[in-house]
Amino acid sequence: MPVPSSTPAPAQSPTTGSSPAASTLWYTSAAAQAAARRMAAAGAVGDPACSLSALGNPDPDLVPQADRIGIGTFDGYWCLIW
Repeated sequence: MPVPSSTPAPAQSPTTGSSPAASTLWYTSAAAQAAARRMAAAGAVGDPACSLSALGNPDPDLVPQADRIGIGTFDGYWCLIW
């Protein structure tokens, strides 16, 4: 579920019904937040800062098990950095 643009992204998986590996730390990333804002301003998915970007919820099958994943969202655009 997208997070309202005025609320920082939660430090958890952006997926519903599944959870990341127990060892994965999800955190709100300033770089990912900025990238999500740039994508929203451009009206296009994709930013060099993002390992994965999406409009709407990212596909959980494309998110790897990683030690840390930074998330940022704005106006429905998601940026994940690992």
